[in-house]
Amino acid sequence: MNKDNFKRLIDAILFDGQVRFNMSCFIGKLTLNPDEYQQSIKQDGKLASDYGANSLHKVETTDLFNCDSVGCIAGFATALANQWKTPEWLKPELETENSDFRTNVYSSVYNFEETANLFLGLTEGQGKKIYYADSDSLWKYIKYYEFDHYPNLKYVGEDYFEAQEIIEHDCDWDDSDYEICFQSIDYKTAANVLTRIMNEEIVLGEHYGDIDIKKLPSHLYV
Repeated sequence: MNKDNFKRLIDAILFDGQVRFNMSCFIGKLTLNPDEYQQSIKQDGKLASDYGANSLHKVETTDLFNCDSVGCIAGFATALANQWKTPEWLKPELETENSDFRTNVYSSVYNFEETANLFLGLTEGQGKKIYYADSDSLWKYIKYYEFDHYPNLKYVGEDYFEAQEIIEHDCDWDDSDYEICFQSIDYKTAANVLTRIMNEEIVLGEHYGDIDIKKLPSHLYV
């Protein structure tokens, strides 16, 4: 783990996360028109994570993050690794008439993941536990075992009573029928969890389900 880069990532998310942090995409735009964005995010101070986002698989500008761009943990890490500039693999000039959209998307996902892992000093298995909502996602783990410390975290469908089985612990934490709602991961929660990883209070392994959480004083939780 590269703790210096973890600290840079945490600081960047805390500094700009209210308007730029959204776990739904590596880099993208919120599903708001410019007037709605200006009113809701800039003026009313609502969280960018509260809204849906459309992913960008190519970025035409020199800066990776622009005035209304949002990104996830891996997106922020990629931006920091590239001094906030758009990496070559994300520029549209690499596309050709024969480019396959699905191949481009897969390549983009792989590059974001690899860049973030190299920047943070994580293995592939460790990174996936942070970036995604897979069955052994860290977010599912802490929702299951630390729900009282992270009350904002929700499962997909929880508001519609579609996650009662896992809420009541009538199934395992990694049951594949349930996923974390990415919109419930706000920037302060992300920064808090990343800080715990940096401080080795949360230990992520390479293999499936390999997560170890150390006991913490209650004041260190959000």
